[in-house]
Amino acid sequence: MNLSLKNYYIKWSKNLLLLFLINLFILSFCRIVFAFYFGDWNILLLHKEQVLSAFFLGLRFDLMPLAYIFFVPFVSLNLGCFFDGKRTIKIVRRIILFFISAGLFTLFWIYVCDYGFFSFFQDHINILFYGLLEDDTKAVLISIWKNYNIFLWLFFFCVFFFLCFKFLFFLLSPFEFELKPRVRKPVICLILFFEILVLAFFARGNFSRLPLSIEDAHLSSVDFINKISINGPISLNRTIKIRKTFGKDNFNYLKKYKFSSIDQAYEMVFQKKYNSKLSLSLQLKKTTPSNDFLKQNPPHVVVVVMESHGTFWSDLDNKNFNLYGSLKKHLKEDFYFTNFLPAENGTIGSVVSVATSQVIRPGARFLSESEFLKTPLQSSGHLAYRKNGYDTHFVYGGKLGWRDLGKYLKVQGYDEVWGADEIKEFLPELQNLSDEELGNEWGIYDEYLYSFIEDRLKSARKPQFFFVLTTSNHPPFEFSPHYQPLSLELSLDFLNGLTVREDLARKRLLGFQYANQKMGEFLDRIKSGPLREKTVVSFTGDHSFWIAKGVDWDKEFRRYAVPFYIFLPNTLRPSNFDSKKFGSHEDIFPTLYNLTLSGQDYISLGENIFSEKSSAMNSSGLVANEMGAFHHGKFWKWTDDNFKNLAPVQSNPELESLKRYQEALITLTDLYLKEEKKRSNSDVKNDRQ
Repeated sequence: MNLSLKNYYIKWSKNLLLLFLINLFILSFCRIVFAFYFGDWNILLLHKEQVLSAFFLGLRFDLMPLAYIFFVPFVSLNLGCFFDGKRTIKIVRRIILFFISAGLFTLFWIYVCDYGFFSFFQDHINILFYGLLEDDTKAVLISIWKNYNIFLWLFFFCVFFFLCFKFLFFLLSPFEFELKPRVRKPVICLILFFEILVLAFFARGNFSRLPLSIEDAHLSSVDFINKISINGPISLNRTIKIRKTFGKDNFNYLKKYKFSSIDQAYEMVFQKKYNSKLSLSLQLKKTTPSNDFLKQNPPHVVVVVMESHGTFWSDLDNKNFNLYGSLKKHLKEDFYFTNFLPAENGTIGSVVSVATSQVIRPGARFLSESEFLKTPLQSSGHLAYRKNGYDTHFVYGGKLGWRDLGKYLKVQGYDEVWGADEIKEFLPELQNLSDEELGNEWGIYDEYLYSFIEDRLKSARKPQFFFVLTTSNHPPFEFSPHYQPLSLELSLDFLNGLTVREDLARKRLLGFQYANQKMGEFLDRIKSGPLREKTVVSFTGDHSFWIAKGVDWDKEFRRYAVPFYIFLPNTLRPSNFDSKKFGSHEDIFPTLYNLTLSGQDYISLGENIFSEKSSAMNSSGLVANEMGAFHHGKFWKWTDDNFKNLAPVQSNPELESLKRYQEALITLTDLYLKEEKKRSNSDVKNDRQ
């Protein structure tokens, strides 16, 4: 019998349509699970109409990747009918099997990654996703292995994919066909035209001038309802576009933010004219007040960036839910700012921002992974101390090769750069510890990090500066087996408000408790010994951590916020300070310079948080001060005197100025970096001549 593809056409067409609808149903079901797992039921029920609109828009978003996956199978099935012979049947069947298998397999993993990303960051895939891909892959995989039952999930996935492939092969069986084809070529042409038209509509989302995009997912004032409609493929697509656009070396922030010239951006930030005859770096130079006591008694300075240390949970701390342990009393005794934002919502961006007193340029590669990797910056935080005779150290609990951080900070000119391996060699007592006692795949536990710093401070013969990054409060949230956890009772109401199961929540919060306890013990030892009157200790968080449901845009400042803490000897303490002042990572070193250095020049785009001018910025686009905030393209006002919650408000001159200030600061940062790179290249060229 001479078979052709027309003998299979009707059956395979029906089965392809059935497979398309089944996948659409699965994606819609996953969206329902997503909404009720991550969302607050009470809020969702209160906004039923908006939730339904979000589900309908989500359906349209899900049709987009499915249209791309099924386009070639549908078209090849139709075109194959114009060619006779069994060879055509085999070729078309293989094309359909390949495109659907590969497409659905890829789509499945994008959705899995998106849901996993959301469980950690409370957002769909965004620019931070690149950070996970560029992170220590081995350590990430080990952390996942420790926190999840990988064998069970792999077994489930293997069975699921096996059944899916068997079902797909069944739908495209070569043994079931019609003896007499019921369709003719003119009809197939019409069907092909109709299929292309429908799939093109699904792929675009509409036939208007602009295709359906993530910007259309603004249906409600409740942010989570808007997130219900968004899926992994569309958020990944936006992330790739942002990286391609902003990741270019020649991207023009001056043009993006519509400044006519550098003069306009400079005047917006500093309220004075820009001198075109001088370099930008010279016009970013500031000087600390002269202080004879500091000249004669320079203090040691320790600046710690604590992993995943946010202030969102601080109000819940009590004796039965003891998150802060021995650190609590120090927060009350010393200078503690909570209206403080991290530069970035990931570690590497924030650490580099603190180290160089820079704001983050949205979408751009982080300095340690960019064209600026080998560019020494005059704004690097340790340089002012080095010029004053300090030994400068970068200390990291992990491997110095992580994200090229050690290499980058060596370029910046630290006297010593210490990682986990170097610390273990320096402290003989660590040689006798087992791997379990010492640390995990991310690095050594915080307590050994502080022991190392304390040892160096006690033996120092000249002032020391330490810039430190901890690792313990990081997945898989492990700590020394000798640590005795404090009370941490998790009520049912509390657990119902989280996006993770109880065992992961407990590990997450115990990791936070451990980090706070060890920092508190370190401060206890500093304050109770001979180092008290000659050591300054400061810490912040690289970013917060996000496991709470129902945190909408009105609470987003609290969600992102990290602490800024300073312990000062009695002789250096300012007489007054306002704990409600706003600030962010680029402000840390300008603040410390003015407290610890006398008559020292420094370059910075940040502000002294003790001065009158203060605002807080984050790479998400959030900028805030005591007047309100700008975020998500909207202006906001504070609803209380403690700056906890925000409410939308119409634009006003103060908030417009705040928005432009943020844009100008980003622009000046970019121009400063490019100027420094040009200077560095010129220096290298001169050295070679």
